[in-house]
Amino acid sequence: MRKLLILLFVFQLMMIHSQVKKDLVIPKNPRIGLSLAGGGAKGFSHVGVLKVLDSLGVKVDYISGTSMGAIVGGLYASGYSGKEIEKIVMDTDFYSLIMDPKSRQESSFFNKSVDKYLLSIPLKNGKISLPSSISSGQRNVYLLKELFKNVSNIDDFSKLPIPFMCVATNLESGNMEIFEKGDLVQSIMASSAFPSLMDPVKIGDSIYIDGAMTVNYPSKPLKDKGIDIVIGVDLNQDLSKREDLSNIISILNQVIDFGIKRDTRKQYKYTDINIKPNLKGMTATSYDEKKKILDSGYAEGKKYTAILDQLPKRPFDRLRERVNPIYSNVYKIDSISLDGGRIYGKNYVLGKMGLRLPSMQTYGSINKKIDKLVATNNYRFINYDIIPENNANYLKLYVTEDEARHFLKVGLHYDEVFKTGLLLNYSGKRLLFKNSNLSLDVVVGDKPRYYLNYFIDNGYIPGFGIYSSGMSFDLKNVDNNIVDKWEWFRNEAFIQSIWKDKFAIGGGISHDYFGAEINGEHERYMRFLNPYVFLKSDTQNDKDFPSRGIYINAEGKVVDLLKSEVEKRIIQVKADIRINVPISKQFSYRLNLYGGITIGDDLPEFYQYRLGGIFEQNMINFKSFGGFYFAQLNTDNVILVSNDLQFKFNKNYFLSGNFSFANLSDDINFEDAVKVNFSSVGLTAGYKSPFGQIKINFSHSLKNNQKGIFSVILGHWF
Repeated sequence: MRKLLILLFVFQLMMIHSQVKKDLVIPKNPRIGLSLAGGGAKGFSHVGVLKVLDSLGVKVDYISGTSMGAIVGGLYASGYSGKEIEKIVMDTDFYSLIMDPKSRQESSFFNKSVDKYLLSIPLKNGKISLPSSISSGQRNVYLLKELFKNVSNIDDFSKLPIPFMCVATNLESGNMEIFEKGDLVQSIMASSAFPSLMDPVKIGDSIYIDGAMTVNYPSKPLKDKGIDIVIGVDLNQDLSKREDLSNIISILNQVIDFGIKRDTRKQYKYTDINIKPNLKGMTATSYDEKKKILDSGYAEGKKYTAILDQLPKRPFDRLRERVNPIYSNVYKIDSISLDGGRIYGKNYVLGKMGLRLPSMQTYGSINKKIDKLVATNNYRFINYDIIPENNANYLKLYVTEDEARHFLKVGLHYDEVFKTGLLLNYSGKRLLFKNSNLSLDVVVGDKPRYYLNYFIDNGYIPGFGIYSSGMSFDLKNVDNNIVDKWEWFRNEAFIQSIWKDKFAIGGGISHDYFGAEINGEHERYMRFLNPYVFLKSDTQNDKDFPSRGIYINAEGKVVDLLKSEVEKRIIQVKADIRINVPISKQFSYRLNLYGGITIGDDLPEFYQYRLGGIFEQNMINFKSFGGFYFAQLNTDNVILVSNDLQFKFNKNYFLSGNFSFANLSDDINFEDAVKVNFSSVGLTAGYKSPFGQIKINFSHSLKNNQKGIFSVILGHWF
């Protein structure tokens, strides 16, 4: 047994030494270079090796990196320690960076109202335009600008705390490009723009993609700089076996790996200490295995302690001075400049960003303001620099406008009220007016309906909009039997302005047409012209499973303006308020307050408040109330309080419990207002899928003998 252990130990030593160049002689006062390979999530192992170098105090004189190696290497070159980079990696949601979702909280009210599609297909010159990648890389800009703010004024990478260079590939020529000067963030993004995953990055007159397509393990560029000892972190793995090549992604990766493997072998002769972590079972997208990959790099780096400890030591502990979190990197922005803006000018940009000049800004605040601009859907990508000039700073925006004006969109939904529906949509931008948006929905299925939205968005200046909808639905009783069939068509025109960036205020006039009958009998047809005012806000972070933010929809209207007796005209005021409060990382609480009052007598039945069912469609004075069938309860005045405790687990799974109670009364008086007429409890299991929400709900009323109700919801509401 002892002999076996000795043999294993000797074999391990031989394996380590096989990764150190044969007959390696460390010269006096050697210059040390660090070569970090690309490999997506596998590149987290670089951080483990950096922690080993930090623990030994090794002095690194130059860093080269490709793709993830460029990101990690750029951070280390900018003064971050291995432990600090580890914290950044562990705190970052890389899936979110790749998917690059637009911020719902920063979206316009119009975009929030039409946020319900599975697929959006841009049309250019009458032809379908396919996307160039999954992600534009916009969220990468926000993250990297914030991380590299301490070296934002350095455009010569040799002037960084540790000189640095990164490798990208010119998409037009196929040649390797080494970036040593320019915009550090833009250069790193070019080096890591993996084809189909990230959009190519434009620098100067050329466009670039991931450096892995030419040189994934950039050791030779360090030797060309006169580096004596190159330490390399090699992420190269064996090619996949036949049984693993079962889909288009694995086959594409295999083809790319052919070239990477060939070039990596060439780079070995320029690498003096080749550290190759054990990454078996890991892939470029193993972002859930961050800790395991980090630890593999650290464990492999520790095996080289003896040789690494012989290298020169740096005479100081930290490369990057700690910054004051209050006063550091605060800039006075005096003006802005646009590069690439042909359709939208400075005034539009300033208005959408909510940027007043001059003003004090940080990189974090600028990121949020640019996110508002991106959320308009009028830009494909925005990069920026803060440039000092003549004792002033100006914000230079490099914008790539979205020139597509026409879109075809598709949605799919099922609920217990409208049943199955296939949504077909045409959307258009800049129709008649530059700031205009048009959306036309046609729903085919069990309950056909349509929605038309057209709005001219002028930001703080009042904009003009037109809305039209038509639908039919069935009202139920306590036994879940149909008691009435309605048709409802609405046309309205309104003006709307933005107040304090979060509120939409306005007013308009609507025309409602109602038709009702049951089994061909008791037919009623009525028309109403109703002026109204409204206040809206929606800062919820998610439409289907919100955990923070508020939602407000308040409205006051005069019912039947053309009624001859002015004194008999009816006024209705209602408000729907939802407050989402995060309790912890997984738990959140939602309070929904809904109230409506009627001032006047003889309210038409079509404007009564009707509660029951689970739905989110905008329907007259109907309101969701679990435990009851659709529109089962009706009254002239209502107060509804709903409480939800939501638990999130495994990223996209949710469980929530609900307790709701309501007061329904025909008169407005204190005695009726404090009574609780109806209450219910409910439990919902949900999943946030790429195709929209999936929810299964069971709810039960508490104050009568009505049986419990199961509900299924699939897809976005429409």
